[in-house]
Amino acid sequence: MPAPAVPRSGHASARTPLLELELLRTLIAVNNHSSFTEAAHELNKTQAAVSMQIRRLEELAGVTLFDRGKRSLRLTGDGEILVEYSKKMLALNEEAFASVRPDQVVGAVRLGAVTHYAIHILPPLLAEFSARYPAVRIELLAGVSFREASFGTELDLAIALEPAGMTTGTVLERDRAVWVTSARHQTHTVAPVPLAVLPEGSLLRKWAIESLEHHGKPWRIAYISANASAMVSAVEAGLAVGVVRSSSLTEGLRELTPDEGFPTLPVFDITLTDAGPGLGRVAVALRDFLRQKLAWDGEARGSAVSP
Repeated sequence: MPAPAVPRSGHASARTPLLELELLRTLIAVNNHSSFTEAAHELNKTQAAVSMQIRRLEELAGVTLFDRGKRSLRLTGDGEILVEYSKKMLALNEEAFASVRPDQVVGAVRLGAVTHYAIHILPPLLAEFSARYPAVRIELLAGVSFREASFGTELDLAIALEPAGMTTGTVLERDRAVWVTSARHQTHTVAPVPLAVLPEGSLLRKWAIESLEHHGKPWRIAYISANASAMVSAVEAGLAVGVVRSSSLTEGLRELTPDEGFPTLPVFDITLTDAGPGLGRVAVALRDFLRQKLAWDGEARGSAVSP
């Protein structure tokens, strides 16, 4: 005799298993790292415990959640669906807890930031925030790579470069992009122009290449690094020319001018944006904190730069 069908009304059946939030948290961690071992480190559990929790969740859901290949660990279609519901359920749990304990901010927030901010600006501010909200876990993704992350599912907040005046977020700073070469070498006279750049997705890289192509100046990529400081070091050493923010000029760099064949580049804003509707309580707390600490008033950082 066939088993009775699961009701599809808005009410849960008494026969429907209850998903445990701790198991869902483990599922998200394994998916984020594509590794049971790395997930175990994050959750402060043993790898065996993580594996057991995933098996338990698969038994409860009645589906396979991961394709366990020899070299990779990937979600199945059912796994992808359950991960999205898991994020919503954990966020709702956080919201429910916060509603009865409004003095408490608990959970995780995912922040992407350009390298300069991640290294030089954010650490003391995040330490101050953590002292104020000790139950919050901050996940920071630095450099260009965070632009590939999707808002809402992989990222809550982002500090990024945008063309001046184009943001819908909060402007933290205004600066201009400049061509630079080594103060000790004549690298800028080499043809085609050797470029030191950040990976794909960098606005400064995009402007550099577009500018050279627009003016018919041959170029080649001589050095590429995800680390902005490493890129600057390559320029200082005479390996290539590059594009940096004007406030990043060092003694080892010299700004190139249009008279030398390097056209003026655009002005940009460094902005703080968020995932929009549905932003969790923890992310809202960090966003408001960073706005208070960093929001540009037009007279502080970058005041000498006009659009």
